Amino acid sequence: RFRHGFAYINTGKGIEKPTDLIGRKIGVKFFLISAALRMRGILEHEYGVPFRSIDWYTELDEDVDFTPPTDLKLTRVPPDKSIIGMLVDGELDALLHADLIDPIRDKDPRVGRLFPNYKEEEMAYFKKTGIFPIMHVIAIRREIVEKHPWVPRNLFRAFNDAKTVAMKRLENPRIVPLPWYREAWEEREEIFGPDPWEYGLSERNRNTLDTLVGYSHEQGLIRKKLPLEELFGDISEGNRRGGSTF
Repeated sequence: RFRHGFAYINTGKGIEKPTDLIGRKIGVKFFLISAALRMRGILEHEYGVPFRSIDWYTELDEDVDFTPPTDLKLTRVPPDKSIIGMLVDGELDALLHADLIDPIRDKDPRVGRLFPNYKEEEMAYFKKTGIFPIMHVIAIRREIVEKHPWVPRNLFRAFNDAKTVAMKRLENPRIVPLPWYREAWEEREEIFGPDPWEYGLSERNRNTLDTLVGYSHEQGLIRKKLPLEELFGDISEGNRRGGSTF
């Protein structure tokens, strides 16, 4: 999922462009959440907004142990407040969120998007970087892989086969109640090619994942940059067929 459309602002704060966020108070559910990690990296590298220039406010405790960089300005909001409510009330200037928030759904004039033309920004970002942000991965315990090497191999195949069936079904415009659905499908295929959600360490996925590892190291989430080969294993049968990874 692209993330430009999930950067929200309080419309009374005079924020008209990304660099207006420098020195501001920005809320996130918690610092480690992948949606915010992606958007912090994009803001820094594509729009010149260093993540260290922001006063960050979190609503939830981190879900894994995390030692913030010493120069990171990070504040836990009081338990009786929410970051969405604080954005609406003007206590926060902006918000990076994983979801479409209610004030946007309700067209609350106090809240808007940092990028009103977010689709165009996301398309330009993809054309420039080749990155369609991966948000989640499936992890398998190492002892399971070592004891039953068929598990990741068959799981990988099952997900690929299921996706093929799903994508074939979605070609039928009658199953989606949207005008111009087929036109949207064709636009997607023109921009992304036949499989935007490709699995495995393809060249495009390597680029996406290497970028995420870089953001994670830069923002203090990991102590060293991990090679993708340490994160993903080979699922070739007997290592006779290369190119497939999980």
